[in-house]
Amino acid sequence: MRSKQLKRNKKTGIMGQGSGSKRQWSVVSGRCLVFLFLLVTGHWSLVTAYSYAMPWSWDMFTQPSHKAQENKPPDMPEGTVSNRGKELHTKERSNAATIQKPIAPSYESLARGKIMYDTYCAICHGESGHGDGTVGKKYVPPTDLSTDYVQRKPDGDIYYTITYGGLAIMPVYGDAIIPEDRWHLVNYIKHVIGVSERNKQAPK
Repeated sequence: MRSKQLKRNKKTGIMGQGSGSKRQWSVVSGRCLVFLFLLVTGHWSLVTAYSYAMPWSWDMFTQPSHKAQENKPPDMPEGTVSNRGKELHTKERSNAATIQKPIAPSYESLARGKIMYDTYCAICHGESGHGDGTVGKKYVPPTDLSTDYVQRKPDGDIYYTITYGGLAIMPVYGDAIIPEDRWHLVNYIKHVIGVSERNKQAPK
């Protein structure tokens, strides 16, 4: 009986060990399959990502592009008349000096000139034109508009400077201020800033 029991226990132990090994193998093989699945799917996702990206990912880099103002603007239609005043197309300051001012220094012109001056000029030249504006104090002081150097200039010369900029510092304003308002500015510089300065210097 004992020998039979030992044989049965031995046989049972061997069978138990065998089933345990099978369970361990199934667990390991299952993990391997999961790892293999993840590896394959991950690799495939990378492959598909690259397949979708290349070479099409370079399209935005190599596409035709145009810089601002690169193309020539359309020509002005023949017979077109501007409602903002006739522009003076001259590139020579000497020619601009001979231009006659088309707008008289009326009250309306001086009032419009003040609006333009406060908008575009006072930030550098200052409220009174002495070059003591906010920007003028911080950087290179601009020209004092109340001096004889400016006040004795022809009206066309000042108009030219507003249109095409100064000799060194003043930027171009021809693209920001219409011709009519430039003449209002000329009147304001000559008949408000200049007159105010002359009144200050006049003997009392």
